[in-house]
Amino acid sequence: MRVEKRGDGDPEFTVIGSLHGDEPAGKNAIETVLGEGLEFERPVQFIVANEKALEKDVRFTECDPNRSFPGDSESKCYEERLAAEIMEQIEGTKVLDLHTTHSYPQPFATFSNLNDTTRDLMRSTGVKEAVYFPDGIGALNEQANAVVVETGYQKTEQAEANAVGVIRNFLADQGVIDGEFERSDPSIFKRFDTVEGDWEFTAENFKKVRAGESFAERGGEKLVAKEDFYPVLMSTEGYNGQLGFKAKKIEELTG
Repeated sequence: MRVEKRGDGDPEFTVIGSLHGDEPAGKNAIETVLGEGLEFERPVQFIVANEKALEKDVRFTECDPNRSFPGDSESKCYEERLAAEIMEQIEGTKVLDLHTTHSYPQPFATFSNLNDTTRDLMRSTGVKEAVYFPDGIGALNEQANAVVVETGYQKTEQAEANAVGVIRNFLADQGVIDGEFERSDPSIFKRFDTVEGDWEFTAENFKKVRAGESFAERGGEKLVAKEDFYPVLMSTEGYNGQLGFKAKKIEELTG
């Protein structure tokens, strides 16, 4: 784990990239922003998280770090020890956690709790959609005032450029740096089901699939919706044995 601090005093904000080692966009975006010679009006820290996995170009070396929080400093698993170290480092800060996907080219947020702080953080990212995952899986954003932003397709230049834009927007909106920003009110979706199996995804994420419509196929077999839903993180190659998630649109970030 590499930590870079900017601004005077204890960090109020944390930007984390590359918790998964096969998602270099976060690391590269952080290095781009740090290389711009910005002046920091409020203290912030930048964390390149899983350096061991980055070196090997693998998602993780021993166990998935984003299934390991709050971590265990005595664990035999490297990523569980890393998770505990990260939790100690980010204590008391507001967190932006950058990831990439196989499912969607534009940035969108995910979160596990919606309160005044996370609502404000999501608005600062400038994203248009945000997805609520109610089930605990050991993710970082379950344990901190954190918002995750999936910045685009994994290992693409566009995902890296999107990540740079999200960081700048987030920091400018929070008054950490000077600059223009777009404060958004993303539509909120709630995950309610998982679609298992290896399928070719034929619909579009965040576009409603209506009951009776096909949204995936496999060897001539079509997967047909039994109810209206919005696909979230659905992709042909993103997961082994899983297509992705069904969600309902529940609200916007008003109030």
